[in-house]
Amino acid sequence: MNSYLRKCIQVSVLGFCAHTLILNTLIAPAVAAEKTEKVSPKVGKPLKKARELMAEKKWQEALAQTKEVAAIPNKTPNEEAIINEMLAYIMMNLKDYAGAAATYEKMLAGNQFKPEEVPKRLRSLSQLYLSAKNYPKSIQYGEAYLKVDGGDLEALRQVGETYYLNNDFPKAEATAQTLLQTAQRKNVKVEEEWLKLLLSAQYKQDKKGAIVQTLERLLANYPSDQYWSNMFTYASDSSFSDRQIMIYLRLLHERGLMEANEYIEMAELSLAVNSPGDAKAYLEEGFSKGILGVGEQKARESKLLNLAKQQATEDVATLGTLEKEALAKPTGEALIKIGEAYLGHGQFRNAISAFEQGLKKGGIRNQDDIYINAGFAHLKLGETDKAIKSFQSVPATSKLALMARLWTIHANSLANTIAK
Repeated sequence: MNSYLRKCIQVSVLGFCAHTLILNTLIAPAVAAEKTEKVSPKVGKPLKKARELMAEKKWQEALAQTKEVAAIPNKTPNEEAIINEMLAYIMMNLKDYAGAAATYEKMLAGNQFKPEEVPKRLRSLSQLYLSAKNYPKSIQYGEAYLKVDGGDLEALRQVGETYYLNNDFPKAEATAQTLLQTAQRKNVKVEEEWLKLLLSAQYKQDKKGAIVQTLERLLANYPSDQYWSNMFTYASDSSFSDRQIMIYLRLLHERGLMEANEYIEMAELSLAVNSPGDAKAYLEEGFSKGILGVGEQKARESKLLNLAKQQATEDVATLGTLEKEALAKPTGEALIKIGEAYLGHGQFRNAISAFEQGLKKGGIRNQDDIYINAGFAHLKLGETDKAIKSFQSVPATSKLALMARLWTIHANSLANTIAK
């Protein structure tokens, strides 16, 4: 998981093309200046030649020509502004972003921009310095621009990523959070890249709780096997009982992410809690997929499968009698175990009935386990709404609260898939 999260930011950062954005913001002002501002003949004639070279994309020659014009003495402020605008534009086309930024800083300091143009120029300076990989300067001008227009989502994204590139992960996280909040306030859908930026900044700070929250948002809005794999690293708890580990492994299986060792773990846990139906089902699937029954562990795995088959056959034969006995007991614990056994054998309706009767009798130690198992049974029967209601019965204070939320996300994703 760690290697993935280290790569998580790369898609977002490498996908950002600052050069294109800068050219889009600067071409129009440069052209407009040429058309609207008057220049003296001593400046106009050599400047026209520079523009002709620019039109032919002869950038080096255009730069040399424009620098010659810049050296002409006694120019008007308007002429200075036009020449500097051209110099910056030429430098950008030569990918001399630092030179273009320095020229713009000179114009900003010399009040060569109209007041209404200043915010756009601050934005351009931030982009230029990002392209030049001068992250502190990019942040400086990005933040200055955001003081003028704090609702610019693209600028917030850029500043957040620049903080990340500058290894200021707390600021990257804070800016990403501001970006998400601003988008929600403006009723704009939160983009996956924004969440990935937030996730990466949190990962760099090892903020487990925050990482889990962001992964939940990613799973709810942009589900993928990779995000599920990341989440499963955090979903388990060292204090989980055998039955609770089975709940975790069951979800892992439902997402198609179970590996050979986890098939074996699920089978062994199932046998340990007297649920041989689960052991049989998972082992048979592992063998049918060619995940089990191969390599050095073939004999051990085959022996485990034979044991699971034998116990499952015996279990099915006695379940009816055991259920009657459980119904006669004063508490519901025995019925809950019957429900778990039915669940393992794929008898989901019987499992739900046993769980409901057991809960009604009371005296249950671990109700949260039952809510999730009942929800799983409903899900397998295609009863998504009932499944979600059951998952949501797990209180937020439970150590299974995260597992319950993940089961809910899984149920919603199945419903969305069916709807499509």
